[in-house]
Amino acid sequence: MMVDERRNANTDHQQGSEKRPSPSIGEGTPLHDAEESESPLFIPGEKLDPVVGIGPGTPLKEPEPAEPPAPVREIREEPAEPVREIREEPVAPAMKVETPAEPAAPDSTPETAGDLPGQEESFEQALEQAMDQEPEPGELIRGRVLRIDEEGVVVDIGSKSEGLIQREEFIDAKGDFTTSVGEEVEVLLERRENREGLLVLSKVKADRRRGWNTANAALANNSSLEGIIFKKCKGGFMVDLTGVQAFLPASQLDVAPVKNVDEYLNQRLQFKVIKLNRERGNIVVSRRNHLLEERNRHRSSVISKLTPGRLVHGIVKTLTNYGAFVDIGGADALLHVKDMAWSKVTHPRQVVSVGDEVEALVLSVDQQAGKVALGLKQKSEDPWMNIAAKYPQDSMVEGEVVSLTDFGAFLRLEMGVEGLLPVSEMSWTRRVRHPKEMLSLQDNVRVKVLAIDAEAKKITLGLRQTEQEPFSLFTENHKAGDVVAGEVKTLAKYGAFVELTGGVTGLLHISDLAWNGSLKHPEEVLKVGERIEVKLLEIHADTKKISLGLKQLTTDPWVQAAKKYAVGTMVKTKVVRNTKFGVFVELEPGVDGLIHVSQLEKAKGQKEPDPLPEGEFVEAKVIKINLQEHKIGLSIRDAVTQQEAAEMKKYMSPFNKPGISLGEVSGVKLEELMKRINQQEPQE
Repeated sequence: MMVDERRNANTDHQQGSEKRPSPSIGEGTPLHDAEESESPLFIPGEKLDPVVGIGPGTPLKEPEPAEPPAPVREIREEPAEPVREIREEPVAPAMKVETPAEPAAPDSTPETAGDLPGQEESFEQALEQAMDQEPEPGELIRGRVLRIDEEGVVVDIGSKSEGLIQREEFIDAKGDFTTSVGEEVEVLLERRENREGLLVLSKVKADRRRGWNTANAALANNSSLEGIIFKKCKGGFMVDLTGVQAFLPASQLDVAPVKNVDEYLNQRLQFKVIKLNRERGNIVVSRRNHLLEERNRHRSSVISKLTPGRLVHGIVKTLTNYGAFVDIGGADALLHVKDMAWSKVTHPRQVVSVGDEVEALVLSVDQQAGKVALGLKQKSEDPWMNIAAKYPQDSMVEGEVVSLTDFGAFLRLEMGVEGLLPVSEMSWTRRVRHPKEMLSLQDNVRVKVLAIDAEAKKITLGLRQTEQEPFSLFTENHKAGDVVAGEVKTLAKYGAFVELTGGVTGLLHISDLAWNGSLKHPEEVLKVGERIEVKLLEIHADTKKISLGLKQLTTDPWVQAAKKYAVGTMVKTKVVRNTKFGVFVELEPGVDGLIHVSQLEKAKGQKEPDPLPEGEFVEAKVIKINLQEHKIGLSIRDAVTQQEAAEMKKYMSPFNKPGISLGEVSGVKLEELMKRINQQEPQE
């Protein structure tokens, strides 16, 4: 319908060219019907800018010889004044176009035009020039939206005809229609005219080309570009870069992990292009890289203004084993654990917590590496200055227990000054394995200063030194040989520890528990918590050790045993225990003897003798005795030999009587005697 109207208008214009002058091209000439009605079919009103291109419905005609296309370009360069006139009086332009004053003179009649010299040649040149100035297919052109209807969007690009673009090409990723009448848009010219005489334009292809060019430039220049995240997909998101779509991996959405990704949908954000493949149509972007770059830029700006010695305010962001990271207005600074306090700090949480606002001193700034070191303790004077004068050695001080370790407790004497109380200096009498046995956190304790190392910032404290030493007090009132009472505290394999008067502990060795020396463990005669009387055997003042004895409270049975069990004595003794080197036997309570393995009997052909059953009584012969070492050696072999000799003598004694001949002892009696002698012969 539009084409028919243009053809009718063109025919009407040619027929009535003698009656009225031809209007100028590009001035928004209204479309008239064949009967030259004064009311136009379409009046754009204030939406129409008559300077930009040809107005809607302009009849298609050949350019007049005296009106070349060049002035059209000149008119578009200065659109300001005509636009204001049209917007103030929307109907006036149509009336003015119908009666132009100056342009009508040169081409008022065809006869006048034909009389000009060289008119034909000028027309061809103007036509050729106008054709050269027409946009070529494939070019990006800026145009203005003239009309929007159901068929599409009509766009004027300043050519002799308009273009029609489908409405779908103006719908963005959100589904919104993005244009309006009078708005300037950038389009791509695909063909000059279609069958309807309209230009073939495309906004989508223009946006796509512009988007690719923008993305390529952003990748080359490492610059950021704007886009909208419009949907989620597998592994990430799709981003609209105004014409082209790009993939945003989920890991590149933000610097920190994101809990609710829906908050980022339909948001206009900045991105960095990290990968581009035009052949495959792939663009990969990263918002994380953009944020890191912005953060680094801001960090560099903040750090450039910092100088050592300046006080800054910040908020504690994270804690580590070696310190805390503080946000000082967009830049992270490290507050090391050793710079938090003059006293010993094992972990930053002892001083600060996440979210705390702190005022710290800038210690150092590394502009190149972007590192800033802060300090808290440097804000105040070092309390360890003249520490020896404040806490002289051997002076008594009070401190608060601030920490407990396996080797001792740390006491705060004042803010920034702490001393160590070792477990070995906590008690004179108790064997302290851990400080918690005697102290608790926040306890106020009176201690003695034992040593000061101002250079190393160490103070050694003592708790037991605040009381009189019980060992010295005990030795003042007791001497070796005294009998004292005590309580069995602990039992060990080698003896028992007995607590005496005043908390002094002495050792009762297993060898001093009984005279016989056959005990395997003190628990055979003692129990923990049992009160006993012991004898002070030795007192070692230098090592503060006391040796105790239990068997010394009774008479030494070995004195009588030495007289009773002389060498050569045959005894009947009880087997106590078997060992690899022999058998221990009990002669009487408190007196033990040893039968060496070489003095035991063994069967003929046997290399080692069989162990003797414990508790069984055997006959043995005393072969040696040592009274000083309380040792008696016995022998079963010698006892058997002696018994055999006695038996021989016993059997042989009747034959030695006078008057008995050899014949009388012959026969059965002699055979039995020889058999018995052979059986009792010791085996080798």
